[in-house]
Amino acid sequence: MSKRNPHKLTFVTFSQSIFLTTKYFLQNRLLSFAGSCAFSFLFSVIPLFMMVVMVLVRFLHASPATINAIISAIPELEKYFNSDSVIQSVQSIRTVSTFEIVALLFILWMARRFFASIFDSMQNIFHTQTMRKAFLNQILTFVTELAIVLVASSVIFAYISLQTITSLDFFKTIPQFSILYDGILSGSLIKILPNFLIFIVVIILFKSASGTKPALWLCFFSSLLCTGSFWAFRFLMHFFLNVSRYNMIYGVLGHMIILFMDIFFFFVFFLVFAQFIYVVQFFDELLLGELYLLPKIEQGGFATGLKRAFFIRPDFLIAKNKDNVFSFRPGDVIFNKDDAEDCAYYIIKGSVKLVPDVQKADENTLAHRGEFFGETSCILEQKRTFTAIAVISTRIIKIESERFRFVVHQNPEAAKKILKQISPFF
Repeated sequence: MSKRNPHKLTFVTFSQSIFLTTKYFLQNRLLSFAGSCAFSFLFSVIPLFMMVVMVLVRFLHASPATINAIISAIPELEKYFNSDSVIQSVQSIRTVSTFEIVALLFILWMARRFFASIFDSMQNIFHTQTMRKAFLNQILTFVTELAIVLVASSVIFAYISLQTITSLDFFKTIPQFSILYDGILSGSLIKILPNFLIFIVVIILFKSASGTKPALWLCFFSSLLCTGSFWAFRFLMHFFLNVSRYNMIYGVLGHMIILFMDIFFFFVFFLVFAQFIYVVQFFDELLLGELYLLPKIEQGGFATGLKRAFFIRPDFLIAKNKDNVFSFRPGDVIFNKDDAEDCAYYIIKGSVKLVPDVQKADENTLAHRGEFFGETSCILEQKRTFTAIAVISTRIIKIESERFRFVVHQNPEAAKKILKQISPFF
């Protein structure tokens, strides 16, 4: 048994996670889903802001002037959203009539299209793990929508309240509060508030829409990367793209195109990091599936060599399953024919000779680094049909039968491969 204590997170593990994220992002056609989300967002952003303004003005009694200052932090929104009209309309309501109820339901329905697109995208990412019904998805969509509206309203209201309190003459006489007012609650830093709201909303969506209960720290970290990546990309795009000239030539159409580009690339980043959450959550199973489908060394080609380079070292599995990693010297027997073991083995390094009959040495086969052996008996739950002997100094990792069967069950390509191997037994 090896006494080493390797780390789970290495450069190899990081490279494998990036490879898997990219592979499944393309395989799940998430660029198309990003376009769908962006299109739905354009139809839903106005109803969402109307709901937020309604909560702030009607229920939290926020100042209209302050709400206008908050909304002005998003210049793009001012071109399509007349906040004064909405605020006046909300303030003019004294009793709730049938019309207001119908209008509220219509706003909810319009905003729901956006969240429905997001849930469809997340379902496409986590489809092998989620089994939610359509009715439950509808309920979860409404709950998430209302939660985001309430969170956004609460954050804005807290910001407004702190700004109002610290602006009183009493607090201005206390030097310690000047740092809070001038540094954190100043008008120049109000532009950070939309970024913070996006960060919070993305955490909620990652946590609720995946259906796999990812850890909160993973949602927090992924949301931070998503928000930071988007704003860094947006800064660079607007830095190199002369927006004023583009708008001067194409007018409103040019501004709409740039706005749609911003929204589209935000959802690209959003779905990339949603896919990253899936990879991190189920990295064990995904890595085992890639190892089992790893091309053999004799298969040529650049793609084959690249895939072997990425996955032939399973650092994560070695670190996580230290008790199942074994080392053998040349000539050592790993298991004998007719043994009742029900696990599979992966060769980390070295070579293993598979001997069906000790009397017929010419019928032996070799398994090399990056290959499995013993998986047929594992699936069929039968005794070993050969003896496995280490040819050179060899290191292997034992894969428990339940984990290996789960990988085969979840991975169609792995299922095809194992079916080809067990077909001669029938």
